[in-house]
Amino acid sequence: IDRGHLRQTGTEALDYADPALWACRPGNDPNECHANLDATEVTRDGELKVVPHVRAARPAFDCFYLYPTVAVSGGGNLQDFSDITPVLDPLLAQAARFNRLCEVYAPLYRQVSLTTDAAGGVQREGDPELALQDALAAFQHYLDVLSRGRKFVLLGHSQGAALGVELLARTVEKDPALRERFISAVLLGAAPTVAVGRAAAGSFEHIPLCSAPGQVGCLIAYDSYDVKAPPDPQTARFGSTKEPGREVACTEPSPLANNHGNYRGSYFAMHVNNPRFEAEGYRPQDIETPFLLYRDYFTSRCVHNSESTYLELSASPFTDDQRETPPYRNAELEQAGWGLHLSDFQPALDDLIDAVDQQAKAALAR
Repeated sequence: IDRGHLRQTGTEALDYADPALWACRPGNDPNECHANLDATEVTRDGELKVVPHVRAARPAFDCFYLYPTVAVSGGGNLQDFSDITPVLDPLLAQAARFNRLCEVYAPLYRQVSLTTDAAGGVQREGDPELALQDALAAFQHYLDVLSRGRKFVLLGHSQGAALGVELLARTVEKDPALRERFISAVLLGAAPTVAVGRAAAGSFEHIPLCSAPGQVGCLIAYDSYDVKAPPDPQTARFGSTKEPGREVACTEPSPLANNHGNYRGSYFAMHVNNPRFEAEGYRPQDIETPFLLYRDYFTSRCVHNSESTYLELSASPFTDDQRETPPYRNAELEQAGWGLHLSDFQPALDDLIDAVDQQAKAALAR
């Protein structure tokens, strides 16, 4: 797709009938979500084997995805879409693998940019209303033109998840007919709030947190931290709220996938375009797949305390496990209060996909 005409989009409303404003949608060539997602699995005895990724041939529902912040050099809202390479890091690591269940739609949007200093300090630049305007316009075009009345799941991370929360509040929350098409949402790294000890009565009235396998019309949300580096109340950027009587939402992925053991499949990119966001850990040499796969390596639980609510991730290999630690932590960003923000999706990815699979089957059977 030639995106030369999107080098400077300005601030006027974008026309999402233009296929170039989508990283993923049917008919695009290339459809970025159809990239190679094969993975090399590292088995418990340290052996390597290739696991091909297989897309659904005729998916029965859709996934609408809002990617996280990729503009990290400041300059206000990102208005140049002539090269979408930075979008591919989160797109392929988070949303694209859902295409084994659904047709993925991923619009480009004029997101707020970030600047970061050597200590991990963050300054937001730009107009968040412009980013929200784009997300709402893209979603409305999806509903009116592209969806053909199909049911859908909403996916998002970080800035994309924050936009997803607002999108749900302005559309699905207010429209009973649209709620009939809404399967679920997976919005990580910008968790909305709920009343303390309750699954609802927070950011939404009609969209509770998911609490059982196959539940429809609900939300999966959390901010994750490693068990060895819990949030510091003085520096933590995620997992806490100052709203009285509220706490940040946290849902454990595995029980929603009918999994009561370690995560079924965790995927880690062998290469990222932004080295600042690269995780540290084992990447075997001379493998040809773009992803590394670990099975049954991680567990998690939601932690609730007076300071924060978060998903605590633990590396829990078996006693005879010969695998080295996979690349899921970034020490510099953890010290700056980010926790496992960059890896919110990856360790639990198979469980998240399996949870959505059960929700979709229940929704489509209605």
